[in-house]
Amino acid sequence: MTHPPKPRHAPSNGSPQAQKNIHKTRVGGGFNPTLQFTVAGQQPGPSAPGTPAGGSGSGGKIPGSDFMSNEDIRAFCEYLRKQARNRATERAMDADHLEAVLKTIPDLGGSLGGARARARRVSRWMKKIAAAEKNIQKYAASVYATFEREYESDLRKIGKGRSQQRPTTKFGWR
Repeated sequence: MTHPPKPRHAPSNGSPQAQKNIHKTRVGGGFNPTLQFTVAGQQPGPSAPGTPAGGSGSGGKIPGSDFMSNEDIRAFCEYLRKQARNRATERAMDADHLEAVLKTIPDLGGSLGGARARARRVSRWMKKIAAAEKNIQKYAASVYATFEREYESDLRKIGKGRSQQRPTTKFGWR
């Protein structure tokens, strides 16, 4: 029974493989992250009568899309507003990035003379998309505000869990 030869010096970070990886990262090579994918599936269960097949009664992924109470309407409008805010920010950054990239592309003659104007003309439409997303934010907030204004008296009658202010009765004995 023969044993492998012992190393001349002990590795500083574990095994020889670790030494090889340290060398690769110091030199700039060997970036190979491991990717793991997990697929989790759910079987649609039997749905309750009156709900869509396979639905959970919450209207899918969008909260409050059932519109069965004022809390549902508020949740839907808030979700819509938050999503539009994120999309508006992303589209504005995309437009700036697109314009910056297109500015560096010369025309067929190799001149950068009109590159900025051409880049602005192309990215203008992306900026309009970002502005439209900002309008979606505003309109989503307006939907709930208008709903409260129009249905305020009905909400006061059925308002569960709301603390209703009762008029204070002043006894004027003097």
